[in-house]
Amino acid sequence: MRRARERFRIGGIAFACLLPALTTGCSSGSGGDDSPSALMDAVGHISTAGAKGTQVSYLDAARVRSLEKGGSQRFRAIGQAGSPLMTGYRFNAHAYGLDPAMIDTDVTNGYAGRWQGSFDADRVTAKLKAGGFARRAWHGETVWTKDGITLQVAKDEISFGYAGKDLSAVRPAKGKSVADDPDYRALGDCLGDVYRVDFGGKNPKDPVRLSATGQLAKSAKQTSGVICALTDGKRTAERAAEHLKSVIHQRAPRFDGAKVTVLTGDSPGVKVTVPDRPGDKRAGRLLISDIDLQLALSRL
Repeated sequence: MRRARERFRIGGIAFACLLPALTTGCSSGSGGDDSPSALMDAVGHISTAGAKGTQVSYLDAARVRSLEKGGSQRFRAIGQAGSPLMTGYRFNAHAYGLDPAMIDTDVTNGYAGRWQGSFDADRVTAKLKAGGFARRAWHGETVWTKDGITLQVAKDEISFGYAGKDLSAVRPAKGKSVADDPDYRALGDCLGDVYRVDFGGKNPKDPVRLSATGQLAKSAKQTSGVICALTDGKRTAERAAEHLKSVIHQRAPRFDGAKVTVLTGDSPGVKVTVPDRPGDKRAGRLLISDIDLQLALSRL
């Protein structure tokens, strides 16, 4: 039980709730200008209040499809939108005219989220109405509700709440989004050009106050994972780096090629990048199987 709790807490281990949603690819990244990365733009639609005590996940599904054009099956385990709308038994997405192929980007905090893409809004809303969803007004928006599910549908965006939650978590007030949080921004800079990220729940009192596991891809065959973690100070960051190096050494050759970096400045922490092995049939092993590095951080 302790191992399972640690895996959930350390961040980026959203496998338990996202595995049923399986596929993936590469995007985001912060450029040299002041424009937000695709990652920060997406998490800008999740409120900091809605992120408390839960994980925030981001997927560039369009990039995944681009990587899979050559017939690659390497991203099936981590490349589909992992929202409960696609995995929950109470909502048959296909029956309501929704298909993962319509989604370009997906961001969720576990019980609420937002898709960007191309949707046949009229067809979807007609199917929702025929399926027993009730049309209601919510803060000036038209939403559809049934059995604890709330949906707002447009041609380029679908927002949702699940398990009785409304859309508050994906309608942050100005300055109150995850992207406004300096810790999330620091992790975004650390992660780089990721196509998928799973942030853990933030706890300022922990030695590792926030962490994330990201996925990188130069091509369909050249993929790697990256873990970034912010600590309560420089000494903890250095200790975290030593823990990671010890695991890499002990588990050789599993993590061969891994690079550990201590983060300095205003946001001390640690970063480790691990290439996927050439013979791996699937990408994303730091998220779905080789979790020793996350566990090492959770035990600081």
